[in-house]
Amino acid sequence: MRRDKKVVYYRDPVHDDFAGTHIDTGVVDVSYPYVHNRFWNGFSAVLYALVVPVVWFLHRVIAGVRFSGRSNRRQVDGPCFLYGNHTAMFDAYTPALLSFPRRADVLAGADAFSIRGLRTIVQMLGAVAVPNRVSGMKHFMDAVERSYQAGRDIAVFPEAHIWPYYTGVRPLSPTSFSYPVKLNAPVIAFFTAYSEPKGIFRAFRKTSTVVYVSEPIYPDRNLPYKEAQRDLCERVSAFFAQTSRAHSTYSPIEYVQVKE
Repeated sequence: MRRDKKVVYYRDPVHDDFAGTHIDTGVVDVSYPYVHNRFWNGFSAVLYALVVPVVWFLHRVIAGVRFSGRSNRRQVDGPCFLYGNHTAMFDAYTPALLSFPRRADVLAGADAFSIRGLRTIVQMLGAVAVPNRVSGMKHFMDAVERSYQAGRDIAVFPEAHIWPYYTGVRPLSPTSFSYPVKLNAPVIAFFTAYSEPKGIFRAFRKTSTVVYVSEPIYPDRNLPYKEAQRDLCERVSAFFAQTSRAHSTYSPIEYVQVKE
C-alpha cells in the first residue's frame, strides 16, 4: 500500500522556496568578511576534519544515502566544481563525502549566514556566502577563486531553493556556470534521486535515496564566454533530466503548479 502524499502548490519553479526555515535574511554585501587570519583558518581546518565523520554517519547510516558513480570524481586530479539538485537540507553534506579526502566548499545563500551565533561555524565548515547586494560580488568572486586555487572543490546548487523530495528538474540559469567557465575548471554533476523504500526500511525512511554522479564535464574553450556558460548549463541539465527520468521515481510530496 502506498503512503498518503502531502500536496504542495507552487507558482514559480525558480523562486518558490519550501525549506520551511522562516529565517530573517541578513545582508551580505561589501562588508562581509571573506578573508580570515591563520588562526581562524587553522581552527576551520580542524573543525572540518572533526565534522566529516559525523556527516558520514548521519548521511550514510542514519539517512541511508548511497552513491552511484562516486569514482567518477577521481577522474579529475585537481579541484573541480560540483553541481547538484537541491531537494533536502542534507544536500549541504553531500559535497564533503563526494570530494573526500579533498575539502569541499559550498556556495550558500544569505539565509545560511543569518542565524545568530551560527554564522562563524557555518563559514568554518566551508560555506561561502553568495551576496544579496551587488557591492559584495567582487569580494565573493575573489573568494571563490581563492578556494579553487587552494585545491578545494566548490559545490553549487543552481536551483537555489530547497524543494524537499522533488523528483524533477527545475530550470537552471546559465549565469550559475560562470565560475568554471572563468577558471576553465572541470564540472562534476550530482543528482539526488528518490525511490520508494522497500522492506523494513518502509517503517522509518520516507524514501530510498541515491546520489548519482556524472563523469567530468569540461567547459568548451572554443565558445565565447556567454555561450560556454549556456553550453555547460545545458549539459548539466541534461544529466539531471536523464537521471531524474531513470531513477527518481517516488516522492512523499506531490508538487502541483498553480496556473495564474
